Amino acid sequence: MVDLDKIKNMAVIGGGIMGSGIAQVALLTGYEKVTVVDLNNQILLKSKETIQKRIEALESEKNFEKFLSKSNNSTERRENIDFKKKLSDFKSVGIITNGVNTSTIMGRLKTEKDISKGVADADFIIEAVPEILNIKQTVFKKLGEFSPPHTILASNTSTMSITKIAQFSGRPEKVIGMHFHTFFPIFGMLIEITPGNESSKESLEIGLSIAQKFPSLMGERFTIQLEKESPGLIANRIAITGAIYFSWLINQAIDNGISREQLDAAGFSSEGADAIGIDTVYYSAKYFEDNVSPDFAPSKRIIDLFNAGKLGKKVGRGFYEWNEDGPIKNLPPVEEKTTEFLKDHSDPETISAIKLNEACRLLEEGVVKSYELIDRVIMKGTFIEGPFVKGKEKYKEWAEKLYEFAEITGKSYLKPCDLMESGRFLSYQ
Repeated sequence: MVDLDKIKNMAVIGGGIMGSGIAQVALLTGYEKVTVVDLNNQILLKSKETIQKRIEALESEKNFEKFLSKSNNSTERRENIDFKKKLSDFKSVGIITNGVNTSTIMGRLKTEKDISKGVADADFIIEAVPEILNIKQTVFKKLGEFSPPHTILASNTSTMSITKIAQFSGRPEKVIGMHFHTFFPIFGMLIEITPGNESSKESLEIGLSIAQKFPSLMGERFTIQLEKESPGLIANRIAITGAIYFSWLINQAIDNGISREQLDAAGFSSEGADAIGIDTVYYSAKYFEDNVSPDFAPSKRIIDLFNAGKLGKKVGRGFYEWNEDGPIKNLPPVEEKTTEFLKDHSDPETISAIKLNEACRLLEEGVVKSYELIDRVIMKGTFIEGPFVKGKEKYKEWAEKLYEFAEITGKSYLKPCDLMESGRFLSYQ
């Protein structure tokens, strides 16, 4: 039985969008101290301001509605939250339910530029720095040097090997993956716990138990421990593979004289990439290119934006210009040419086939043992049905689509794996 009473102080490494969101849910869980560590003082100031606004939004229905109205992260699902009901539920808003106010909560938040001071008394640490392996390895080397011997060291990586991240930590048995499947953790449900080759059972159990306690406004936390590490884990592995299709389709459209604005107006928005960060998208694609298949290489547009320093929302420029109200868009009406092109070239079932195939690869690799569990991960992480819901009936038809698409695009990675094509995945229920 894991004793979480010993976990009193938490540290978050990285004060950006992701780190601030993780710090918020840690504070709402009720830890005595949460320290955000970042080398940039301006980022720390912005992080503290962001966390305070987000916690203030949870103190009353009026504050919450005001927050949503100004949030470019708002969606219909979020807007339909029954806030009065959530306000009385610890699993939704944490210690706000117990009457702990923003001032008290913010008194437990500390910021620190010096990592040695920021983690000196931490019992649990979550790293949320850019998806660059050598940066993460450097951070974990310092965490191994400066944090107490009992401290669990978790990485929020969405793509990278926990074994490699832990390589220079001096305590690989204490290193685990803890990925929040959204850049706004209070509005997410899914957290994936990943082992490295040397992660101890105790470290993984502690990580899983802590993850289950983080509040979520969208419903009860859904946490899963992978059987083994895998690039992209489960949810991102499937999503990133699906992105190969969209990159191809967009390139085809542009080659046929259809503008980015037309594609945006037709529903092919790049707002999500800007919100996540163009650099994160770029580094994730490069990692997949190097470790899975060259077919995952970042698109030319992503490379151009990355090289130009247009990294998305956080710098005010990416696919779009950004201000406090969100992305600036002046979209034109959708032209008949655009409609006809998408009608002739886009095929939702090909996307579904790609995702089913990648999910079958996860089963083949032993990352997870059940296709039903993969479907649950996708539903809890993205609120859309998993690939096996329809794939159980359509896998033969979809396998043919993959052969055709791989031939058209030259992306051989997308050919169906044996487990999908044969239907043997059905035995992994």
